Amino acid sequence: MKINRKYRACLYVSTLLAAAVCVVILSHLREERREPEQISPLHFTVAGQEISLWPKNEQYYGFLPSACKQTGLEPEISGDIDPDSIVWMYSEHIPAVFIETESGTSDQINNDKNVKETGTITVLEPDGSISLEHSLEYIKGRGNTSYTEFDKKPYQIKLTESAPFLDMEPGKKWVFISNSADSSLVRNALSRSLGSHLGLAQSDNGTFVDLYLNKEYMGNYYVVEKIEIKDNRLQISDLEKATEYENDTDDLGIYETAWTDTTKAKQIPHDPEDITGGYLIERDFDNRFLKEVETNESYFITDAKECFIVREPEYTSEAQIAYINDYVQSVENAVLSAEGIDGITGKSYQELIDVESFVRKYLLEEVTANYDGGVASSYFYKDSDTIDGRLYAGPIWDYDVSWGNSPAYLGQISTSPERLSRLASHSDSSILFQSLYNKPEVYERIVACYTEEVSPYLTLLADEILPMLHEITAASASMDHMRWEEQYRKNGYDNDRSEQIAFIADYIKGRKDFLDRAWTDQVPVHTITLLVEGVVYDTLYVLDNDTLPEFPQVPTEHVQVNTWVSADDGEVPDPSAPVKKDMTFQAVLQ
Repeated sequence: MKINRKYRACLYVSTLLAAAVCVVILSHLREERREPEQISPLHFTVAGQEISLWPKNEQYYGFLPSACKQTGLEPEISGDIDPDSIVWMYSEHIPAVFIETESGTSDQINNDKNVKETGTITVLEPDGSISLEHSLEYIKGRGNTSYTEFDKKPYQIKLTESAPFLDMEPGKKWVFISNSADSSLVRNALSRSLGSHLGLAQSDNGTFVDLYLNKEYMGNYYVVEKIEIKDNRLQISDLEKATEYENDTDDLGIYETAWTDTTKAKQIPHDPEDITGGYLIERDFDNRFLKEVETNESYFITDAKECFIVREPEYTSEAQIAYINDYVQSVENAVLSAEGIDGITGKSYQELIDVESFVRKYLLEEVTANYDGGVASSYFYKDSDTIDGRLYAGPIWDYDVSWGNSPAYLGQISTSPERLSRLASHSDSSILFQSLYNKPEVYERIVACYTEEVSPYLTLLADEILPMLHEITAASASMDHMRWEEQYRKNGYDNDRSEQIAFIADYIKGRKDFLDRAWTDQVPVHTITLLVEGVVYDTLYVLDNDTLPEFPQVPTEHVQVNTWVSADDGEVPDPSAPVKKDMTFQAVLQ
């Protein structure tokens, strides 16, 4: 069919008009879609610091630093903001930290923990004074699960020059612990208080703050020193600095990597005369360790498959990695032997380790019921033989999942204070602490230290220290919970923080009662193992002649449990019968 010229012209014009209309409509739709991104957040100003208003439930929240409450400092609001649309929340008692990054956004450091940004930092004290204004060499994300599983991220900062920070000794590197897995926000502080009482390395200092990052209120954080070999930190020999000096470089990472089946180091040409220390190493569980073999610059694996990352020196020479690997292997051999002696070197574990630090570190992990105790974030250090060449347990780290905390993302974790795991119940537990526990002379020291030093302190923790921590963080915690309400809800927490605090107080007291009987009174403890489809679901602990505790409910989305029967005879347990031995029960499924 032929189309005449006039019709073709009309069709052409109509097509152009239609296309133009579509362009206008699409452009309008794009503008509508982009509109929320183009609207700048509303701000107010306090003490010269801009703070974003937080939109939620069709209103705005203004999260105010403690200085506003203590000094009467008023927020300055621009004329285009309706004051009646703002719900003001006031922190109390704790400093506010304001960090501005070079990019002005937190997106990069919140999406990749290897990204570092320069910036500035200002600390506004509760009395309205500025205690620090400093430039940052960087701020970065940090952590493993705490970084990947939560929107509220932990951070590490490095000042351009060493300076005192938040009433702590001068330093450059500091860590902002987010406590995202702990709705009470105080378990790390509680555990560090006990660690300090036990005299463990780098446990003395920590300060709660309100963090404002690029004008946005990020919540309540607990700031502590970075674990590192430095003056005012872990004060042992600095082997990394000595190695840099011998090779006339401040970057040992320039050398080629030296791999073996069980070690990773650098082909550093020159070693200091003394390579016996200092070393800072971290034990990690194998699954995560294997995922990070490329990013961890120095490591070794022992014969028992214990995986250790050498944190300092970050870059070890081949001779250095061989030395510390051999030393820890000797410790492992001695601890695992019945006689307590390494058959190769002839040295006893008492010569190779500082037993007292291992006893005290074990007690901290056991008493707090730390989920990661002896599993991950488990540090050890060794100084030069010319000073003290033994291996020490510590510094301490990571106690958000402790004192009965059971965040939903981890699945089934017992919340009972009646437990004595000997740091052996986790599927990835280290062999070191559980093996030492079985040495009579170590066990005797554990019991004595607990009875004389830990048991009385638990009463102080529950009755004085916990209420004090609750009081100084209460206002800040209310702001934090409003800011991260959805995150806490996902992990099974409601907004009633007082219930969490009451739970912890009861847990501490229950823990003391149980361990007093188990250790001080020497009542035998029996292990009750629960199996679901042949896999350990939970482990319970019962004092001799006590009755069985109530078994935990297995979530219905996992399996439907009809009853539990003894693995020995298939009988249903008698809940009124006294327990006199270790027992194992299997789930009978519907």
